[in-house]
Amino acid sequence: MGYFPDRRRNNPFRTGFFSSRPFATRLGLLGRLLLALAAAATIGFTAGSGLAAWQATRSIRVELAAALANAQADIAATPPPPAASTASWPAELCDSFDGNRHIQARITDQAGRLRHRSQLATGPRPPAWFLRATAPAMAPITLSPTGFPAGWQVHLQADATNEAAERWGEFRVQIATITLVVLLIAGSCCVIVVRGLRPLATLSQAYARIAAGDETVNLPETGPADIAGQAASFNRMARALRTATAQNRHLQDQLTRVAEEERAEIARDLHDEVGPLLFGITTFAATLARSATEGRHNAIPAQISAIQDATRSIQRTLRAILKRLHTTPGGGLPEALDGIALFWNTIAPDIIFTVSCDPTLATLDDVTRAALFHVAQEAVCNAARHGHPSHIALKATRNEGRIILSIHDNGTTAIGTPGFGLAGMRRRLADLGGHLVITHDHGWTVTATLPDPDTHPVPAPTPRTMAPEAHDA
Repeated sequence: MGYFPDRRRNNPFRTGFFSSRPFATRLGLLGRLLLALAAAATIGFTAGSGLAAWQATRSIRVELAAALANAQADIAATPPPPAASTASWPAELCDSFDGNRHIQARITDQAGRLRHRSQLATGPRPPAWFLRATAPAMAPITLSPTGFPAGWQVHLQADATNEAAERWGEFRVQIATITLVVLLIAGSCCVIVVRGLRPLATLSQAYARIAAGDETVNLPETGPADIAGQAASFNRMARALRTATAQNRHLQDQLTRVAEEERAEIARDLHDEVGPLLFGITTFAATLARSATEGRHNAIPAQISAIQDATRSIQRTLRAILKRLHTTPGGGLPEALDGIALFWNTIAPDIIFTVSCDPTLATLDDVTRAALFHVAQEAVCNAARHGHPSHIALKATRNEGRIILSIHDNGTTAIGTPGFGLAGMRRRLADLGGHLVITHDHGWTVTATLPDPDTHPVPAPTPRTMAPEAHDA
């Protein structure tokens, strides 16, 4: 609980560039969007190229199938030659396919030996990888035309080389078109993204200026509705921050003024009330000495009574001043600890305070609460003044019949010679049967332990030897 919740410092593994983190998490929003656009462009180019290759393969298959069908129909429609020309008929039929772009004819005899082969039309060849990717696997067609010698056959084999060369030219045009379209779309998207994220960069710079202490930042509330809304929200936050800073500065001035007024009032009390009484005591003592020397013993009792009256008046004045100086804040221990954090957060705003207090400690008796309050007050004062910490944590709990108050700071200053403040804290706790422990581990921890008054009765303060006047004061 408390007015100052636990605020963590920026984690370096959240903001820095570390090789242990995935690459995508180290990119900013702009980088991620550009990377996504590059991935989308690559996917689009790959899909377009695959579609173009599929179309080329399909076109080649259709063309070769049609060529085989036409060749088969031509052979079937060719009448057999006269009997006198039967011997030359296979060669003539095979030669009729010379120069064909898609079909190669082969003549075999009854023993399966190759007798004749037609020559395909020659032309530019496509790349070998394109030919392998697009050429369909088509089985040859075997025929036994009328007029062929017994056992002779003609084999029609489709060849995709010339058709693939023609489709290769079309494929290059399609790839160039796809590349141009993808680049135009990706470039346009990049421009749109960069321009669209520019207001976010301006907003980030404004936050950086706020973090650096420049509270006069004001963003123009223009552009699209959502961007203008963000700018308006930022401006409201900046105005609220300026107002809070002014209020804190005014509060600090008030605290300084109140402290100065209190100091002046105490000085006036000492001057106006204690000073004359001390002067009177000095005067009465001198008169008493003269009366004793001159033998006027009957005047001595009155002079002693006057000195006692003046002494009692000084004691009353000092008790009032000490009560004003050492009275703890009203309310329970949680409110008292919150008040310490609030006071020091105003004086040292760079220190982050965390207050955690068991709610049941709100009902502590005044003696125990006052002791714990003054220990916490002294420990926080020492840490803030000498330790240069960035974080101070106050924690009060109940545990097995004991009340434990710990004040931890992450200051780096080494402990010095114990002073009056440390001795005062130990004395306060010892008077109530408690003790104080100071440890050093990642900073300093002051731990005060007291018997729980709900379990153990509060012991009477340990008497200390001193003059009666000082004890009463």
